[in-house]
Amino acid sequence: MQKQYRISAGQLFSILFVNRSVIMLTHNTLLGGGENMVDNILSALLALVLNFVLILPLYFLHRRNPQENVLETGERLVGKPGAILLAVFYGLYFMAIDSYYLSFFQIFLNNIMEPLMPVWLVALAFVAVVCYAAYLGIEAIARTAGFALAIILIGMVWIGVALLPKIQWINYDPFLYNGPKQLFTGTALFLARSTGFSTMALLLPRVSGKKKLKFCIWNTGIYCLMIFLLLGMVGVGGSYLKNQLFPVYTAASLADAGVLERLDVVFITIWVAGPFIQMSTDAYLFMTCLRKVANKKTSRIALPVASLLVAALAVAVTYSLPLQKVFYGVPLLFTITITAAVGIPLVLLIVDLIRKKKRVPEKTQKGEGPA
Repeated sequence: MQKQYRISAGQLFSILFVNRSVIMLTHNTLLGGGENMVDNILSALLALVLNFVLILPLYFLHRRNPQENVLETGERLVGKPGAILLAVFYGLYFMAIDSYYLSFFQIFLNNIMEPLMPVWLVALAFVAVVCYAAYLGIEAIARTAGFALAIILIGMVWIGVALLPKIQWINYDPFLYNGPKQLFTGTALFLARSTGFSTMALLLPRVSGKKKLKFCIWNTGIYCLMIFLLLGMVGVGGSYLKNQLFPVYTAASLADAGVLERLDVVFITIWVAGPFIQMSTDAYLFMTCLRKVANKKTSRIALPVASLLVAALAVAVTYSLPLQKVFYGVPLLFTITITAAVGIPLVLLIVDLIRKKKRVPEKTQKGEGPA
């Protein structure tokens, strides 16, 4: 049997923390549902609370079957055909998420860095490195995520602290000034762009350590950092950020801190680290899903093909406004993310509970129950 290497709970949530940093870097008023970015602070608080509720189906499912990931549980409960369907769904989901974030990166390069840069070449280079990282395994990705986490935390805090002296209180609009719509849209966006639960659904059996504690630290820490950055961005940029495609980058460009007169360099470093860890993890999980359908060799051969499809979709989205409206819209992403993160674990948990209740009476009838 193939040896199953394990990672620590700290390493898992380092990966998830780095992955979630991409949400902060790409947040803007267009995606957030309105021009009052202060309302997104309330959205972050609401998403923080909801995550403790939405994790419960996966938590109880894993507690009942700690040695099985969601695909293995699905195979035990609904058979091989059901497991194949789950594997296909999760594999396509991870490909779609990678196309989503890679296209964002390409839009950033085209609009901020170099308009004439061939995005297809960047996409090919990115997916090539990602495939190599996935082949090295989740242990190598986890070790890299530890270094990336340190860079991201230092960079984010550095940007936030540099913004503090330039904050003007007049830039803060009242909460819910235009009604609660933006609050709910922003919350849905935060939840829709979170792949952490789906990652945990496949990796938790290979994680050792205090998972509950690390989850609480991760969930609380990522949203506290998001709120910290939002406060700094809005306080410095105010209404100027409403029309910015990447307001965090704009705010970083306005700040300076000692030896670094332009903190947008720090932003770009974080930008590269975040998508790299996100896509490398997803590529590894894609191979994990494919191994439910084919053998290990086939999954390794299929990864470059899937990566090329991811790159092609990302390039198409970059150049197509109609595709961007569908792809970046909250409804589609929210539906598939909640299905992968909450819906499937909940259904499997219910099936597992029903089957256990049916087994107990059968044992009792055979005389195996209490006298």
